[in-house]
Amino acid sequence: MTAPPPPQYPQGGNPYGQPQPPQGGNPYGQQPQPPQGGNPYGQQPQGANPFPQQSGQPYPQQAGQPGTCTFCGGSPAVPATVRGHQGFLIIMRFLKLKATYCRSCGIATHRDMTTKTLWQGWWGIASFVITPVTLLINLGARGKFNKLPAPTGGWGPPREPGKPIFGRIGAYGILAPLVVIAVIVAASAFDKSASTAAVGDCMHNSGTSSRPNLKVVGCDSSDAQYKVVEKHSGTSATCDPTRFTEYDQSGGGNDFILCLTNVR
Repeated sequence: MTAPPPPQYPQGGNPYGQPQPPQGGNPYGQQPQPPQGGNPYGQQPQGANPFPQQSGQPYPQQAGQPGTCTFCGGSPAVPATVRGHQGFLIIMRFLKLKATYCRSCGIATHRDMTTKTLWQGWWGIASFVITPVTLLINLGARGKFNKLPAPTGGWGPPREPGKPIFGRIGAYGILAPLVVIAVIVAASAFDKSASTAAVGDCMHNSGTSSRPNLKVVGCDSSDAQYKVVEKHSGTSATCDPTRFTEYDQSGGGNDFILCLTNVR
């Protein structure tokens, strides 16, 4: 009896009957590869925010954006310049802070710079005039701040305005010019030099006849020696030497002549 021939398999076939995966297939059943450049981990594209904030909570505004405060990012805000001044007898300094201010930061800056100006700004001849001008100019900026509502939406807390200007010790530097004015007025009131003499005043000479030093005194005083009969501006006029003693003063822009008569 003849044995049957062995079964024939196609070239490259599987003798165990298991199906062959297609060429290039994945024998482990993995997911197909993402296309080149794809994101296998499901990340967001580059530039996206992986930590999205809750609805209604935007990122803080950055300083310098239009309509936002330079110092806290709050709004509304207005552009303004707050100024200050310092006097140092001969030299001086002009200060200014130009920015966009919300109500709180603007009032705080105005109060600080104004208070410093009130006690630092008077110590110079020119500064004595510049300081009040600076204070008046600042009132314009302060008016802008007063019209604003309280700031909202900032990336930081607004500045605390602090005490009102006249609740601060430095603000009483404003008394400095008042004291100076009072001293000048008092000095004028007590000035009894010959330059203040008027017709009818009596005078006393505490100097010598060659170097006189005339002072105004009361006519009922025992020191009274002369009485002013005539007073002439400049030094071109003369007194009648047969009737009067002449006293003249020149220099310093206040030239005058006094014609005096003896009272004793």
